[in-house]
Amino acid sequence: MDARAVLALAPDSRVASSATRLAGSSGWTGSGRSAEALWGLCAGSGQSPYRVCVDLGDRATKCSCPSRKFPCKHALALQLRDAREPLAVAEPPDWVVEWLARRQRTAAPVDASPEAELRRARAKEKTARERAEAVRGGVAGLADWLADVAGAGIAGLPARDAAWWHAIGARMVDAQAKGLASAVAELRAVVAAGGPTWAEDAADRLGGLHLLTRLAGGDSPVVRRRLGFAVAEEEVLAGEGWSDRWLPLLRLESDDGLVRTVRQWVWGRAHGWVVAVRHAGGGARPVPPLPHGVEVRAVLHPYPDAPPHRVAVGEVVSEHAAEPVPAPADWRAALAAAAERLPADPWLRLHPLGCGGVRLTADARHLLDATGRGLPVRGDLALDEAVAITGGEPFDAWGLWNGRELRLGAVAGPGRAPEVVG
Repeated sequence: MDARAVLALAPDSRVASSATRLAGSSGWTGSGRSAEALWGLCAGSGQSPYRVCVDLGDRATKCSCPSRKFPCKHALALQLRDAREPLAVAEPPDWVVEWLARRQRTAAPVDASPEAELRRARAKEKTARERAEAVRGGVAGLADWLADVAGAGIAGLPARDAAWWHAIGARMVDAQAKGLASAVAELRAVVAAGGPTWAEDAADRLGGLHLLTRLAGGDSPVVRRRLGFAVAEEEVLAGEGWSDRWLPLLRLESDDGLVRTVRQWVWGRAHGWVVAVRHAGGGARPVPPLPHGVEVRAVLHPYPDAPPHRVAVGEVVSEHAAEPVPAPADWRAALAAAAERLPADPWLRLHPLGCGGVRLTADARHLLDATGRGLPVRGDLALDEAVAITGGEPFDAWGLWNGRELRLGAVAGPGRAPEVVG
């Protein structure tokens, strides 16, 4: 396969460009080829180099890097190196042999005998134990890091260079604790953003990380999720289902540079708030799990978690025009409902809130309820749409509260169904 054909395998132009640069770097060691595979070690962000291998039969790839794009830049770069000048023929290392063997076993008919089932169960248990041990090591390392940060003081965080931040993030990735790696990245973003409240926000996140390290030894589903342990969607769909009339009211999209994510806060007439999530890689924009702003009769399956539960979408029976939705009478009642969720998940930062009969202040900075109490509201297109829809009259509002301001997502006139804004 020539270089042009290799680059055609890239999921997007960004990966292709990165692979081209990486193919010429000096960070490669232990590269080789056989009749079945290519392999090599590529220096990465962690202490250990990434293990990269390619099956020459169907060009399937395997890399130990955390990228969610397939093939990743390392796998493409290895193939580019071979395309430009064939790698030296050698005996493949054990990790390549094992990967090829696993692929062959997967392609072969599954042995359904009791003995085979027992072997698979034991292998699964072994993998789980090894993952748990790696995460425990990552948690211990993070606890030491947090102690160092506390000793040096929060004020010194802005002076830390990229390598310092990258080292702890890479250590969490190596420990297979992706949740902790994401939390460290969020902390770094808070510090980099600056602003008058950066120190307060950083202290809040450092406290959350400290609490997570203290609770990491338990079996709480919330803690496990925050550490990065995932539950397969297939397993969730095979479990309990909640049949209800659901209305997706609030939505938030994010992009971490690798994966785009859309989150929907969905209100169920019998079950209250839940969250549906959809991811997309390769530069694609994810399609929301449910039609937004349309009431549906469907079965949603809850993940093992705390309210508002994340859900997997099961059977969607029918779609209907949205009908009126009850909202709390004032902001105090809305915030009290949100506060009830925090003991089960103290790391929750976005809360779906609703309030009936609010009005916008003259400076368009707050939404006041019937008692005269107000919440700061984010001034954006959604707010302009709300004013246009309601004509300046009191309206019911729903939005995402982050502890500082409300991001408006849906509004409704008295006795009317919610309309999505923004």
